[in-house]
Amino acid sequence: MISRKTLVIFILLFLVVISFPFWFTFFIAGSPTPLFSVSNYDNVSHTVAVEIIGPDNTSIFNDSRNLDPDEHWSHPKPLYMVPRSVFAWAEDRYTVYATLDNNVTKNMTINYHLWNDPSIEIYDGTLSIGEITV
Repeated sequence: MISRKTLVIFILLFLVVISFPFWFTFFIAGSPTPLFSVSNYDNVSHTVAVEIIGPDNTSIFNDSRNLDPDEHWSHPKPLYMVPRSVFAWAEDRYTVYATLDNNVTKNMTINYHLWNDPSIEIYDGTLSIGEITV
């Protein structure tokens, strides 16, 4: 008969082996990138509003901020996005809407992924959105 100690060691070893792809990915790629990042490379201040809509049309994030020249703003990914992006829901997408000075709005749809984020940049009064993937 297997002792209780052997059974516990076997279960722990089994859990480490099963979770290997998950934690090894973090070991190689590092911590997740932010939910979004905004950079003002212009020489004047701008107000930027960011709204992020999830795949079920619910708001994940909605806020605005006044950015001075060469100022950056980012927000961490919500904790529930970690398992959602690693497991079966990896094909889910979210849409990022960015509005500059309550005037110009641009959007981009990207997949849930721990190591990608929309990068919103302001150059010479122009708003652009691109995707950065690690």
